[in-house]
Amino acid sequence: MSYNRKATNYKEQINILKQRGLTIHDDHAAESMLKAIGYFRFKGYCLTSYGPIKEAFRPGITIDQIYQIYQFDSDIRALTMKACQRAEVRFKSIMGMELALKYGPVLPKMAFYEANSFIEWKKRTKDAHDQGSARSEMYVHNYRDNYHEWPIWVDLELSTFGNVSKLYTWLKTPMKKTIAADYGVNHKYIKNWAHILTVARNTCAHNSRFYGRLLSLGVLVPTKYQSFFGMNTYFSITFVLFKMLEHKDFASYLHGLHAISKKYGNEVDWQQLGFQTQWYDYFLRMF
Repeated sequence: MSYNRKATNYKEQINILKQRGLTIHDDHAAESMLKAIGYFRFKGYCLTSYGPIKEAFRPGITIDQIYQIYQFDSDIRALTMKACQRAEVRFKSIMGMELALKYGPVLPKMAFYEANSFIEWKKRTKDAHDQGSARSEMYVHNYRDNYHEWPIWVDLELSTFGNVSKLYTWLKTPMKKTIAADYGVNHKYIKNWAHILTVARNTCAHNSRFYGRLLSLGVLVPTKYQSFFGMNTYFSITFVLFKMLEHKDFASYLHGLHAISKKYGNEVDWQQLGFQTQWYDYFLRMF
């Protein structure tokens, strides 16, 4: 079926929102807001403000309140992106060290459970080498011009978090356990957590929404923490960051969350991200 709904301009979009019960006092400010965000993205942040009638706002909801939710979510994404990047760098560092010590600088086929996985890894690293060359990374040209093989730490540096997460799943179990030991957990958690942080990082990179969203992540959380953190909300990602980041980096992330909570106060509903009450004190006790 073809999509045949008519495109609307900003003034028409404002009228639609008013007809659906959204309070808008300043049309000019509302137009500037929609121009900055886009109507389609803005509607995503309206979902938690609707009443029982489809796309009809609860009484008293204002466009400023919706925009506040958008800004809050944007701040959360920026903070999360920084934390995921630090977790990614640490994961690559630990993997690179353990793999190089076990197998030498060049990762061999014997490190993998299946030959097909080794072939797929080589294909992905070749693509990464080509992309690194396209970005004019000097070290890429050095290895390309002077060597016929690439050390694992260069492969990991050039690889996406998603590809590094995949590599972990392809390794033989003893090496998975060795890497997981650096985090003090069973290897099944690292397999899951690396995937979770890949999804979280990509969510941030694509400016997708965390607020009011079940993420269908299936985060592995030890039994004693499950009732508090859950498995499919943003809050469950905070537990993964707690385990995957260095202590000082998680402390910085936690401080950032606390600063955001002070900034927005009661203007946003933290439960829409899965947060429990007293979450900050709970984390402080876990340190």
